Amino acid sequence: DSTFLSQHKQWYQRRVRAKYPGNRRHSLLVAVGEAQLAVVDYDPSSHYFKTRMLYNYEQDDQRQMFLQQTFLPQVRVDSENRSAAMLIYGSRLVVVPLIKPAKNSTDSTHHSYVVDLKKLDEKVNNVKDFQFLHGYCEPTILLLYEPLRTWPGRVAVRRDTCSIVAIALNIRDRVHPIIWSQNNLPFDSLYTLPVPKPTGGVLVFAANSLLYLNQSVPPFGVMLNSLAPQTTDFPLQRQGDHMLTLDNSQAVMMENERVLISLKSGDIYLITLLSDGMRSIKKFSWLKAATSVLTSCLCMATGNYIFLGSRFGNSILLYYQEKSSVTANFLEEQANKKVRLDDDDLDLEIFGNKKEKQDIRLSTYSFEVVDSLMNFSPITQMTVGESPYLSEEYRSNNHHDLEIISCSGYGKNGALSIFQNSVRPMINSTFDLPTVYNMWTIHTDASSSMHSYLILAKADSTLILQTGEDITEVEESGFSTAETTLYVGNIQGYVVQVCPMSILLLQDTTLLHRLELSETISIASICDPFGVVMLMSGVVKLLGVVTKDKKPQLLLTDTSSTHIVCITTYTDESGLFSTDPLEDLTTVPEVVPEAADTSGTKEPDEEELDEDALLYGDSDVLFEGFKNKRNKTAEPKPTHTKTNAEEPGPPLIAQYHNPTHWCLLARDDGVLEIRALPNWDLHYFCKNFAMSPKVLCDSEDHHPSVGSEGIPAVKEICVVGLGWRRQRPYLLTLIEDDFFIYSAFPYSCSSKNSLKMRFSKIQHEVLIKKKKTRGNKLLDMDAHPHYTPKIQCFSNIAGYSGIFLCGDLPYWLFLTTHGALRTHPMYLDGKVTCFAPFHNVNCEHGFLYFSSSDELRVCTLPTTLSYDNHWPAKKVPLRSTPHFVAYHHDTKTYAVCTSTPSLNPMRPSMTNNMDKEEDPIDEDDNFPLPSLNWYSITLYTRDGWEVIPDSRIDFPKYERVTCMKFMQLSGEQMGEQSKGYIVAGTMSSMGEEVSARGKILVFDVMEVVPDPDKPLSGFKFKCLYDKEQKGPVTEIDCILGHIISAIGQKIYVWSFLNNDLVGVAFIDTQIYIHSLSVIKNFVLYADITKSISLLTFDKECKTLSVISRDYEPMEVYRCEFVVDGTNLGFMISDSNCNLVIYSYQPEAVESQGGMKLIRKSDINIGAHVNTFFRTGIRIHDGTILGTTAASALLHPSEKRHVTWLATLDGALGSFLPLSEKKYRRLFMLHNKLVTAVPHVAGLNPKKFRTAKMPGRWLMNPHRNILDYQLLTNFLTLSHTERRELAKQIGTSPSQIVDDLMSIQKSMMIF
Repeated sequence: DSTFLSQHKQWYQRRVRAKYPGNRRHSLLVAVGEAQLAVVDYDPSSHYFKTRMLYNYEQDDQRQMFLQQTFLPQVRVDSENRSAAMLIYGSRLVVVPLIKPAKNSTDSTHHSYVVDLKKLDEKVNNVKDFQFLHGYCEPTILLLYEPLRTWPGRVAVRRDTCSIVAIALNIRDRVHPIIWSQNNLPFDSLYTLPVPKPTGGVLVFAANSLLYLNQSVPPFGVMLNSLAPQTTDFPLQRQGDHMLTLDNSQAVMMENERVLISLKSGDIYLITLLSDGMRSIKKFSWLKAATSVLTSCLCMATGNYIFLGSRFGNSILLYYQEKSSVTANFLEEQANKKVRLDDDDLDLEIFGNKKEKQDIRLSTYSFEVVDSLMNFSPITQMTVGESPYLSEEYRSNNHHDLEIISCSGYGKNGALSIFQNSVRPMINSTFDLPTVYNMWTIHTDASSSMHSYLILAKADSTLILQTGEDITEVEESGFSTAETTLYVGNIQGYVVQVCPMSILLLQDTTLLHRLELSETISIASICDPFGVVMLMSGVVKLLGVVTKDKKPQLLLTDTSSTHIVCITTYTDESGLFSTDPLEDLTTVPEVVPEAADTSGTKEPDEEELDEDALLYGDSDVLFEGFKNKRNKTAEPKPTHTKTNAEEPGPPLIAQYHNPTHWCLLARDDGVLEIRALPNWDLHYFCKNFAMSPKVLCDSEDHHPSVGSEGIPAVKEICVVGLGWRRQRPYLLTLIEDDFFIYSAFPYSCSSKNSLKMRFSKIQHEVLIKKKKTRGNKLLDMDAHPHYTPKIQCFSNIAGYSGIFLCGDLPYWLFLTTHGALRTHPMYLDGKVTCFAPFHNVNCEHGFLYFSSSDELRVCTLPTTLSYDNHWPAKKVPLRSTPHFVAYHHDTKTYAVCTSTPSLNPMRPSMTNNMDKEEDPIDEDDNFPLPSLNWYSITLYTRDGWEVIPDSRIDFPKYERVTCMKFMQLSGEQMGEQSKGYIVAGTMSSMGEEVSARGKILVFDVMEVVPDPDKPLSGFKFKCLYDKEQKGPVTEIDCILGHIISAIGQKIYVWSFLNNDLVGVAFIDTQIYIHSLSVIKNFVLYADITKSISLLTFDKECKTLSVISRDYEPMEVYRCEFVVDGTNLGFMISDSNCNLVIYSYQPEAVESQGGMKLIRKSDINIGAHVNTFFRTGIRIHDGTILGTTAASALLHPSEKRHVTWLATLDGALGSFLPLSEKKYRRLFMLHNKLVTAVPHVAGLNPKKFRTAKMPGRWLMNPHRNILDYQLLTNFLTLSHTERRELAKQIGTSPSQIVDDLMSIQKSMMIF
């Protein structure tokens, strides 16, 4: 599910689960587009998704009068799994039966159909929400709709416009009678929540009230604030002193008629429904349970878990348990019953007392965070800065330590997000050691986890180094130093050194036994207590340690395996490598709850809850197994079973398996064999392994294949167990120039002696193809006569386990606690020849590697970043909403503009003398006061992101910052010199009665003598200019050392002279300018409704003039230039989630002499883009375009820029211009992959990437932008599929991989 949601998150609108008849697993129902529904199942044979059904109702007769998508589709499933339904176009209901049709039945009861709700009741329109009700014999749907819409400004004229109606679904006869309805509900009704049996009914959540409705039961509702009586005539009761509003709230039903609701402020309340025993709710009990993230969705999970999904902060997983409970006496008066004097006893027996007491159990719960998912949305603005953590060895290679800093989150979940595209090690020391081809770190003391020795293999010798306080060379030892070393490992506590013609057994450095061979060894692998060696002839022998005459000796045993090209060994602890029946592997594991010492402690109160944990998903109360703040795969502490007297806690799955040992062999005919150690029995036989299929399957026919012509060569294989207790086996292999990753998963087969598992290919973007010379020959990068393994495993580097891939472009592969295998490049130091983990007193849980310059680097992995993302990233909590961030290059500091909301009890107005004043809002304590944002600008250090003391600038009330940037300004008195300033634009908005004004502020960041008590107070702001303008300042930028600003519908150019702004030029535009982009003397501006225009600034004549513009109306979010050598394009993002590129071509007929910009390309990315910036590409020498002298040697057509973008959904993207040949080649591949690759849930990338137009435009889409995500699907194809696909477009698979690799390397900047 994580793969589907992460790769296709932009496609779906809503999703739920359902179970089809005869299916043991649940299916996923995904609503796509306007009116499409896909049913997706898990395929146990391929360990992936398969599409069960597709429904499409996007026809004109269903669309009615809607020309654009107004209503998002909603999907619901009946609680008894009888039917599913999808609401489309506001008044159409798609019914999907889930019942099993009768045998030999020819009816269509199992087919989906559409119900026109207006035909059932002509008033049903504008449906807000619908739910399946509980406790009915047939599937029953309740609709919340608003026939005639209103809004808060018309409440005095029209109110109580919402209604509900319950409809029964007779699926067999397709008859849908209306069971009950309720009219005149509050106009601000938002959504509904069905109440389970035995109470039944539905809760209606309105902005200012909460209602309970049920059939044949009097309605009950409570007001939540003093606005409720003013906005509705629905009878409401006043209950408690709570002042709440339920807009943007999320609610979910817990057990025992309890509702958990999360408000827009992040407060979590527990609502208990108090009934009178007659299916009637008479009271709501409210209890504030906790304060958490700003929630976008709530979901109950099994085992007392609650998932809180957030769009503004990290999504968290909570574990709750009942803390205490009290019993309250609930008095309920009997309805008007007439008691006869002569039948008192009989009436008493029938009706009971006049007042009955009912015991109500009110429970309180404790919540604790057990896991979190990092979230970066919404990204409203971003910039590029320098990180101080780059080691000096990297800086000498002309590498710029750039990183992306973005503004993310909202309110108390606001934070700065920092992104890097590569892993940047912290180098502790460097040694010059030429011509080293491989290395190993070994243990000689089983009681210590420290590495004792470092073995370095050269071409014809071996170097032995002892690692302690210092790294020193060992002159005399039992190791063989006169020849190279192929492998070093541990067997039964001894050290084994494998050389080409001998094998040595040592204890510490003492030689115990030396075994000479008559044939050269090619490959060796050890999994304690067994080992395997492969000779040059392809013969495999078993290696073991035996005791003879009380002395350990090495023993080689012959095997029947021949024609082997690659081997590896693996110790399995997951239980997947087993021949037992699958039922034994899939039994429910033992649940071992975590122990908790309850003696002398008490449960925390609400004020004592870890608020940081609830807000940011980082807590010290995490139970074992999840207790790791950086989401690393740390080994948890052992757990034990609780006694009955102990309190229940979060359960842990304790699954233990006896280790088994295996050997994997790749033959020259492309066959993969898996044999058990030490008996060498064959348990897995995959014939087509070298062709890299999507799924590796065991073949029942174990006869060898005939011939090996045309089969790719398998260079290396490796199996490693990752994750908690190494429960996730992965198979990694190098086949020619391609790197593939397979994940093992259980699968039942008929053969008793076969392993009950398969391997599924994992999609990734790791490209390791070597460089080519002009003669089209591969460079000889491996001069060593023996093959040096490139796949290196590690178990604990800074708490992470994974794989390091050596080569020209090294990669890290981390398996995080969330089960995702993350790949991160490390390109700062070029080629890495060999790698080894290293744990030492001076380098704890670090690693070693040799760079391309023959330097041994002793490094540690930076722990300030989280590697559980597509890019290494971290978040800096601000507890306020960030709006802008600017990097001051001169002082290496960051200026951050934030806002903090607060309640405003005043109402601004204008007097008769045109003076501004404020009047107090005269309301009671339960009146929801409006919120007002207070803006400020603060200076931060780049080292630890700490606030510089006394650097905060607070803005007045009602004044908000609309733009802020760092600018290099120059004046006439400065000549050609320029200086950096922080320039901000503001606007003051006090309502409709007061005209809006704005300011331009220029700040200088000055370096001062720090206060001894405040060592960080070395910089402060100095305001050089602060004056009011004629209108609101909506955008600013820098052009040729001047300030260009947009004030309403005018654009001004200012010169900063003598701490004052002097007007240089101006121009009148259209309606409202909110985005400016400048390159040299060209200005691109975006209007809020009138698309974009291109201007030019003449510095000599001091004029702004229009070059061209787009005349089509378009709501633009942001605009930016696209640099393609000598060509210049103009990119915009619009309100329909499109990216559109325009060009200026005055020679074209359709440009009307250059007055009109020509639309060249467009693509839909499924999210709104609110920020752009450009950088130069990464050129052949590894540096960024424009930063070194090598950039001047490039042809002008090769000087391209990468346009980076960020979406409000928290995604980063990039746009790169391509050469014509490369584009044509990839364009044909792009079109082929649309149909050649199966897409999950029938999601067609061509349709989705087509630009969306509002209504029906008389314009064809321009599909000239390639989707790189779709192109990378070529890497997951098998060798045969690659060859066939490349043949269809007239090229080779090698050329396509080269094109993809050049694109990938060009964008490796951060």
